[in-house]
Amino acid sequence: MNKLSYFSKPNEDNLEGSKELNQIWQRIAKLRYDVFAEELQQYPINSEKQLDEPGQHFVTLSNESDLIGYVSINSPNNRKFRMEKYFGNEILEKITSNLGDNAVVHEVRGLTISPDYRNQGFARILMMAALKFCYENSANHIVAMGHTEVLPMYRGIGMHVFENYNISAGDVVFYPMIADVGQLMALAGDAINDLHIQHLVEHDDACYHGGASWDESGFDFGRRKELIVADVLDSPFPPCPEVMQSISENIISSCHESPPTQCEPLIEKISQVRHIDEKNILVSSGSSSLMFSLMPNLLNQDSSVLILSPMYGEYLHILTHLIGCHVTHFPLHPEEGFVIDQVSFVDIARQHDAVIIVNPNSPTGVYNSNLAEMIATILDSKEGKSNCKLIWVDETYIEYVSDAVSLEPLTSEHEELIICKSMSKCYALSGLRVAYAVTSQASHLRRFIPPWSVSLPAQIGAIAALNNQEYYAKQYSIVHQNRAELNQQLMELGFQTFPSVANYILTKLPDSVSHTSNQFIALCREQDVFIRDAENMGVTLDSRYVRFAVKTKIENQRIIDCLRHLLEK
Repeated sequence: MNKLSYFSKPNEDNLEGSKELNQIWQRIAKLRYDVFAEELQQYPINSEKQLDEPGQHFVTLSNESDLIGYVSINSPNNRKFRMEKYFGNEILEKITSNLGDNAVVHEVRGLTISPDYRNQGFARILMMAALKFCYENSANHIVAMGHTEVLPMYRGIGMHVFENYNISAGDVVFYPMIADVGQLMALAGDAINDLHIQHLVEHDDACYHGGASWDESGFDFGRRKELIVADVLDSPFPPCPEVMQSISENIISSCHESPPTQCEPLIEKISQVRHIDEKNILVSSGSSSLMFSLMPNLLNQDSSVLILSPMYGEYLHILTHLIGCHVTHFPLHPEEGFVIDQVSFVDIARQHDAVIIVNPNSPTGVYNSNLAEMIATILDSKEGKSNCKLIWVDETYIEYVSDAVSLEPLTSEHEELIICKSMSKCYALSGLRVAYAVTSQASHLRRFIPPWSVSLPAQIGAIAALNNQEYYAKQYSIVHQNRAELNQQLMELGFQTFPSVANYILTKLPDSVSHTSNQFIALCREQDVFIRDAENMGVTLDSRYVRFAVKTKIENQRIIDCLRHLLEK
């Protein structure tokens, strides 16, 4: 039976973690060599008999024994397409001249079919699968190039071919083409909905996070003190003294006694501090626990879900790998400061069953102060029927924004709204694992959270933290100062930085750096500095983006010293 699969370009860690992905990647390199080097003679012969594929995303078609073919898809954020090296910038600008500045354009390239499987309709299947990928990732146009023999197929699916432009490469002549994604989807009809594309499993089907430092140190905490752990966003300050005092005074009981079954004392404290009705509060062991417990009971395989891209990756993982939803990425672009186009977002959100937003967003660090108005408009029936039945807002980093207004009170007005609040990052409780959600659906959803979900030390610590808001406000002020200083130092080293309101900075590598983000991060780890590769955090981030957690002044200086050393080398 033939199988369609999708994956993003793997790195060494991906290939080591998935035998299936490693095998299919090797087959792509071999097929690309056989066709483009030996058959079409566009590349020189080499002894390895493999040709690297430079695309960003891939759809493959295979059976039990062979790779039938593949197609690659690029989603450049600056319209620097790979096909420009064939046709030049002038022609590319001509064929895209009618597209607006905000048009999201994906490039479909490298359509390759094994000689044994040609003229059997497989090329069309792969192109339809690529179209589905582009549509689900919010592209509204695609560009492509194809040689003379396959032009009828491209025209058949609705592509506009520019026959007055062509270029010879080896034994074939290529033509550029363009199409409106919406029009292609309409032409494809039910045929495209019948395509099932499997996401290849990576890392045992677990979402990739930072935290590589644990592989280096294990539980040797002496070794951990030698590392700069800036790839995860744990707070750079300790919990307030009252947290440590409360836990230490009750450490024996905390270890051998069971905690309150449903975290009743903690829920009461959250209600008092946040001015929320107790019956609307759900508590569990971290925001990930809430996500894994609640989302499969709110959504299903038929649900259409709109998410931001880039955004915290655990949401996409749950939606695709755990539930199997139909996910649409709403791209946030670096040249626009990763700010949401609110009119467009609201319009698209009303067409989806659910919307997920992180505010302030990670990894971008952007806070949206107009979210309450956007939510009201998404759900407003006066504007016509809205399909949206769930809006999930993650406010993990909102405490860092001094004048921010939490949307927790709005949950009493909108039953569709759920606010998720981790206490890890802003209250320095990452190791204790505690978070809460606010929703008018709490009485229904409470059944899906297991009893004793939050440990006794975590409940004691969280209550003490909520009692000491002034301590944390002072710590946030220090983080803001340290972030500004780190940001300035990064800019002086040539990094492009993006404004942030929280304890992290998203950056793009200096032009002088020839390494990819993954390679650069590996070099930093050799200096005991761990930073986060942002490439797999969203469709608009390529292999040049890295994220830095803001640490203490001393730790930030070690980061800068490491970077300066690598740049000087």
